[in-house]
Amino acid sequence: MTRFKIDEASPLPVYQQVKQFIIIDILSGRLKEGDKLPPIRGLAKILRLNPNTVAKVYYNLEDEGFIQGKRGSGYLVKSQKQKLDKIKVSIIEDELKELLKKAFSIGFSKEDIENLMRRLLNNE
Repeated sequence: MTRFKIDEASPLPVYQQVKQFIIIDILSGRLKEGDKLPPIRGLAKILRLNPNTVAKVYYNLEDEGFIQGKRGSGYLVKSQKQKLDKIKVSIIEDELKELLKKAFSIGFSKEDIENLMRRLLNNE
C-alpha cells in the first residue's frame, strides 16, 4: 500500500482523505483484487490516527464494495471492474467541470480551451 500523508490543512476530513487514498490505490492498480489491507490498528498506528477513524474508513469502503472483511484474514481488496471504471470517469469528470468553471470565469472561450486541450494532448 502506498504511503500517504494526511493534510492537516485540508478542508476534507481525515477519514475521507484516507478513504480517497485507498480508492486511488485501487483504481490505479497499486492495490489489486485479493490484496490485504493493513489491520485497522496497524494503519492507525502508521498514520497516527485513532483506530476508530480507520475502522470508519474500512466499514465505508466495505459498504461501497471496494473491500471485503474476512473473519481471521482482515480486509481484502474486492475488484468490481465496471464500478471502478464508472468511478474513474466520475473523478475526472468532476475535476474537469471545476477546471472549466475556473477557465470560463477568467475569460477563456470554448475555442481557447479546445485549442489548449488539443495542444496538451498532442504533446503527450
